[in-house]
Amino acid sequence: MKQKLTHNLNLKVLAVLFSVMIWIIVVNIDDPVKSVQFNDVPVQVINESALTDENLCYEIKEGFERVDVTMSGRRSVIEDISKDNVTVVADLNERTENDTVKLKVSTNKYSGDIDSIKADNEFVELNIEELKKIQKVIQIETVGNPAEGYIEGDTDINLNRVRIEGPASIVDMVAYAKVQIDVEGATNNISASAPIVLYDTLGDRIDMSRLSMNIDTISVNQNILFTKTVPITCIPSGKPVDGYKANGKVELSPSMITIAGPRPVLDNITQIAIPSSAVNINDEDSTYKTIVNINGYLPSGVTASDRNFGGNVSVSVQIEKEISKKYSVYLNKISMEGLDSNMTAEVTDNTLSASGNKVEIEVFGLPDELDGLSSSDFDLSVDFDKYKEEKKITAMKAGTYDLPLQIDMPSGLRTESNLRVRVKVSEK
Repeated sequence: MKQKLTHNLNLKVLAVLFSVMIWIIVVNIDDPVKSVQFNDVPVQVINESALTDENLCYEIKEGFERVDVTMSGRRSVIEDISKDNVTVVADLNERTENDTVKLKVSTNKYSGDIDSIKADNEFVELNIEELKKIQKVIQIETVGNPAEGYIEGDTDINLNRVRIEGPASIVDMVAYAKVQIDVEGATNNISASAPIVLYDTLGDRIDMSRLSMNIDTISVNQNILFTKTVPITCIPSGKPVDGYKANGKVELSPSMITIAGPRPVLDNITQIAIPSSAVNINDEDSTYKTIVNINGYLPSGVTASDRNFGGNVSVSVQIEKEISKKYSVYLNKISMEGLDSNMTAEVTDNTLSASGNKVEIEVFGLPDELDGLSSSDFDLSVDFDKYKEEKKITAMKAGTYDLPLQIDMPSGLRTESNLRVRVKVSEK
């Protein structure tokens, strides 16, 4: 048996070697080594805290954001690998003094069966600069116009500041933050979520791709108010000095105001009245002028539609000196009020405040009030009921009495309050 195994041993060894060589040749013919190139593979940066801990930030220089990766290996392996299996990593922990980082290229598939894998750039170059943080007030800008008869009211936002972080060169460009809300044709309040946009000093939008903010949007409530134009009115209080009188002419500037508020509220408003206590002409002897701020007299929820109007209204009350004029009324025009039915009375010719068969009345008032006034505009009477009440008697007796003369005259006029007439009372 041993002789059979060792017989022609050299030939047998040569046969085995030849078989192995034939197998290798066949394998190389069927599964040859192959190279493939994956273009534009993005560079992934890790361990960014290595910079942020030093208050720094980075940007990959232009032209280094993506690389081409060449991989070689058996065809059966290479053809089963795609670009998605390739990773190019820059570890910021390995940053050099020249702000470069060596790239590490790998694959998550058949990594042990790859003959070689490399990128066309061995390093990635970085721009390093200071990391800066600022805060900006958020401005609100409305776009368009509400419907006719409506205006924009107050704007409420849930947050009014935004924190911005990024490269100092970009952060320093930020002049203001703004959100926009569309009010075109609006008749009701608007609630919306609006994105925050950053602008430079020229009003141009800033590229925010390298910036981060603590909030990206805010909730905005824009009030839309109905408007209505109504008069401003005022009735002064107080009394000028004796011999002077307000002639009823009150001038207000402005005399009209356009107000804004909820429509159901404005529908019930016909005027804005300045309280009499705000315009007091007591003891004045010439035209009285004052300034009244009416903001405090507007109903709750109502404002002036003109935001530039501070609420001040100029009030001018004209005050004139009174004049007097005398009028004569026939005694038989004096009526007897409250006289007992069994009695009769008449004013005697020798009565007080009388001349002949007439009584003379001096009336005080403004020239316009007395102009065209005649004795027929006065009603004169004697009130026996009032006399009996004052004297605490139940009936008049025959005799002669000096009684107050009651004068009914046009409103606003005055006369002496102590006019008296002599009345003769007799039994029927």
